[in-house]
Amino acid sequence: MAIDIRDRRLQFVRRKGASEERGVTPEQQLNTVERSEQVSRLMRYRQMWDAMADFRQRRRRNKNYFNGLQWNDAIEVRGEHGEREWITEEENIRRQGKIPLKNNVISSTVTSVLGVFRQSYGKPEVIARIRDMQKVGEMNTVMGEYIYQTNNMKEIDAKDMLEAIISGAAFQLTDYQWNRATNQREVVVRSWNPSRVFLNGGIEDPRGTDITTIGVLMDMSVDEVVQRFAKSGKDAMLIREIYKNATKDVLTNTYRTFVRDVNRGLDFFVPQEDNMCRVIQAWELESKECWMVHDRYEGTVDIYPKEDGAAIDRMIREREEEIELNQLDYDKCKIDKEYFNDIYWYVRYLSPFGDVLYEGRSPFSHKQHPFAVYMGHLIDGEIHSFVENIIDQQRYINRLITLIDFIMGASAKGVLVFPENAIPKGMNKEDILEQWTSYNGVIFANLKPGMAMPQQIATNATNIGAQELLSLQLQLIRDISGVHGAMQGKEAKSGTAASLYAQEASNAQVNIMDFLESYTAFRQQRDYKLIKIAPQCYDEEMYINLTGNEFSEEAKLWNPKVAASADV
Repeated sequence: MAIDIRDRRLQFVRRKGASEERGVTPEQQLNTVERSEQVSRLMRYRQMWDAMADFRQRRRRNKNYFNGLQWNDAIEVRGEHGEREWITEEENIRRQGKIPLKNNVISSTVTSVLGVFRQSYGKPEVIARIRDMQKVGEMNTVMGEYIYQTNNMKEIDAKDMLEAIISGAAFQLTDYQWNRATNQREVVVRSWNPSRVFLNGGIEDPRGTDITTIGVLMDMSVDEVVQRFAKSGKDAMLIREIYKNATKDVLTNTYRTFVRDVNRGLDFFVPQEDNMCRVIQAWELESKECWMVHDRYEGTVDIYPKEDGAAIDRMIREREEEIELNQLDYDKCKIDKEYFNDIYWYVRYLSPFGDVLYEGRSPFSHKQHPFAVYMGHLIDGEIHSFVENIIDQQRYINRLITLIDFIMGASAKGVLVFPENAIPKGMNKEDILEQWTSYNGVIFANLKPGMAMPQQIATNATNIGAQELLSLQLQLIRDISGVHGAMQGKEAKSGTAASLYAQEASNAQVNIMDFLESYTAFRQQRDYKLIKIAPQCYDEEMYINLTGNEFSEEAKLWNPKVAASADV
């Protein structure tokens, strides 16, 4: 007998008259101590989320540069009366009567990387570690491709690669839920916005092995909350009562100390839409004192709660009496009991008020949290993205383009120099202007010897090397990003051999190979969890027929018991 998961659902805050109104027994309500514990836990999660504010700010800036909002950085300038004020670079340029120009090189560079990823996108392949289980590995491969197709995984992975390029992080959740479209349970993969994720501090392993707390801020309708967490009509009534007052006004008043401006950006407690409910999903690595019990006769090793110690001692005595009565081999039939500190992943779904909608140990066969985490260029706990590395070059390109526009706007173009003493009799300045700009205009003048003739002046923009600097920055952004012309599919120069061009395209991908390989490791982490939970979701035999794939008929017949026993 394994340890009881002891999951608890719908434990609610005790409010005045709550038990009478809802018909809830005191055992179903949170006591004062436990409520304080849940609120403290929420505050700790909030601190983790606040600690990622710098990451979210840099992500927002990187996203703006990718989307073409490249003059939004704030700068300090002097106002009309000499006061200091902070305005955007765009506003500063417009105050000077100019248009803030830009050439979005970042977007085309990122698109090229995404194109390489889509071009080289691979399908999942499960390899069994034991030679005799190769057929089982092929069966799991068929299931992996089925999950890929039902989730349209290529689009999810491409979207998260774009996120990884922009922010340097990507998060995917693997789970199995009821699918209304297919009318059955399906393994699902959901991509999470990094702005909604919170993690513990001190993470330095890019594989995420030192993650001890991870959670997300979920916004869903009250009907969806009821569907996911209610197990009875009474549960549904209690959930609707919890979120009846969970509006922005109530939450703002409750947590005014912790929220400075609920109308700006994302908030930890308050959903972005009035008709949505905020649910905080949090996974923590916890430990508990237990007993490890080895039944030598049954050949099992089970873990029991520490409070079951007396029952285990009684079971041991009964086994010893049975061994003595039947004269069995003591060493082969005895039960061993050993102290054990069990470490496990524990999940909680909490409302903003501290109500526990659901809690329990990880229900997945891999016994971990359900998230796959990508953290790019993780050094000393800092994440830096692909886009962040080329922002300075993009800024300089924009400055040079604007500078060239300034110079061209200030240079003389068709300026007429007309001596005043050359104005003919009977004409004034307005007549001269009209005749000079009119079609087939004629000006008759009787000039004295040595008098200057009217002349028109047109000058080229001053050459200060701006064009050369612009070419240099465009080359630098290609060198730093590793995205060259061959990889972007640009035409080769005349006379370039096809083999040489193919070699240039191949060499260009070497510069981004580190990023592609890191993202592949992230996908492998996700796929491992998918294959592990597949037997839990698809717990009955089924036939999977995939078009365009050559698999044996044996591999297409899904057997959850055999799949669960495979070491992959």
